Amino acid sequence: MKKKLIGFALIVGAVAAAAKLMESKKAEWQGLTEPEVRRKVQDRMPSRVPEEKKAEVADRVVTKMRERGMLEEEPLEPVPDDESEADELAGPDEAGEPETTAESEEDEGPADEPKPAE
Repeated sequence: MKKKLIGFALIVGAVAAAAKLMESKKAEWQGLTEPEVRRKVQDRMPSRVPEEKKAEVADRVVTKMRERGMLEEEPLEPVPDDESEADELAGPDEAGEPETTAESEEDEGPADEPKPAE
């Protein structure tokens, strides 16, 4: 009976260790971009493997990772974190600030007085 319990404990321990190893490997690959995955796959393959086979294997890995939603998408252009940075990058025309001219101020008159009827 003791031998069965010890054997069972060893099997459970081996399965737990394997699961933990798989989880750490998954976390290592999670969130990589496509070029990073391709480079990592090709670096892990032996040098005697032809380049076209390396590219083919990298394509399959990238396809599977994309299907599972594990790839991080690359941004097309940097997105500013703050609205003030967006205003600085956009310039005065695109920053949302209305342009005022001397003519438009003269037509409106003072804000406190009503406009005279014509």
